[in-house]
Amino acid sequence: MFGLSLALALVFTTPVMATDSPWGNDGAINPINLSSNGDIRQPSLALNSNNQAMVAWSNLGDQPGSTRGIYMSQAQAGATPVTLAATGTQEAWAPNLVYRGTQLYASWVQGNISQSGAVMQQDVGLGTPKTVMAPTYGDTSPKLLVGEDRLHIFFTSALPTEFTKANLYYSNRLFSAEQWPAPTIIITHAQASPTPRYGGIWHPQAALSSDKRTVHLVWEQAGGTLDVISVWYVQGQWQTASNSFSWGTLTRISPANQMGVRPKIAVDGANRVHITWVEQQFIPNPGDPNKPFTMQYINYRRLEGGQWSPALGQVGMRLDNQAVQVNTYRPTWSTISMDALGNTVCVAWHGYRGDPGDSGVEEILMRCSKDGGKKWDDWVTNASQTTGLSFFPSMKLGTNGQVYLAWEEHQGGAVYTTNYDAFFRQGPVPREKVYLPLTLRGFRP
Repeated sequence: MFGLSLALALVFTTPVMATDSPWGNDGAINPINLSSNGDIRQPSLALNSNNQAMVAWSNLGDQPGSTRGIYMSQAQAGATPVTLAATGTQEAWAPNLVYRGTQLYASWVQGNISQSGAVMQQDVGLGTPKTVMAPTYGDTSPKLLVGEDRLHIFFTSALPTEFTKANLYYSNRLFSAEQWPAPTIIITHAQASPTPRYGGIWHPQAALSSDKRTVHLVWEQAGGTLDVISVWYVQGQWQTASNSFSWGTLTRISPANQMGVRPKIAVDGANRVHITWVEQQFIPNPGDPNKPFTMQYINYRRLEGGQWSPALGQVGMRLDNQAVQVNTYRPTWSTISMDALGNTVCVAWHGYRGDPGDSGVEEILMRCSKDGGKKWDDWVTNASQTTGLSFFPSMKLGTNGQVYLAWEEHQGGAVYTTNYDAFFRQGPVPREKVYLPLTLRGFRP
């Protein structure tokens, strides 16, 4: 007789990434329908100092002939939505919520969505809505920031005869002020455009430093043709004497020859600046050369200590090496939400997996970093886990270690352009996956 003992340990230094780990495995609550209306558009989520979430959206009222208004709800089961803005014969859209402690502030656009609108702002529960600017033209989506002693607002408005030529506007008001000063153009539609005649600014996003005196801006810069859309950044320093920001050099974030769209920005507790955007690649469609397939990747770049990582001019870091696609009904492009708190950064986006041209059902996907963007979780988390189409995430990180997430969810039926509700889910920042050594042991009988 003889004995044989064999021990083999395999340690995975570069684990194979199994994507889309269910968030429910980390203890997230089941998704909640907040609106039950069937006609909502693009929810906005805000989180107060007590880690209580509020969600707003635009939808038609319940009465026959009613127009599109702004409604909101506490993000909890059984909450009843309330009206934020009912505008009579006008429509209201593009809500944006922010908190200062427990005081809620809201902005939106109202008017005729296909013609012109007015940027509105309300200190919720404290008086009537205030007009920031009217009229505005084009795809206007105001963004509010809570400063040290005032609100800041950024938005775009185009020329009344050319909706593609949108300029970037800015204004601020003290919390105690009754009216907004007239907004000013801070970046023209042509400043960063390679073809100034056709330039336009879209989807601006902004974030403040921890001392509220530096603002970081990103936007989508259009040029003469679809394939020259790019992502740009600028930094502003607060000037007390003029009660405004002084602006630095415009910086291109997405590399040349890349289609970069729908950027988002966040600043963490160490004042690192995090930027994400959607990189689009077009794959030939054998069935229709005029309609290529769009493969979409989530790109990331960080500004820390005056240095960009990856360096400018290089391709961005892909937060997921697997592309997503989006259906051709709506919204056709993926959309990102991002937040940073302390050293934690989380990014959410929507899309589905598959080979070019495959059909699928969009989910809200999420990936996080717990060290200020240097290392990211090995797994992508499926944050929605629903059977319907999930679009337009809006996400915040709580001081209690929870992630708060709202999105737009299709409620069934063969028509995909309507029948959406505001959904909400909450859960912990996804845990790191632990890779244990695989050990095979023989034994002596």
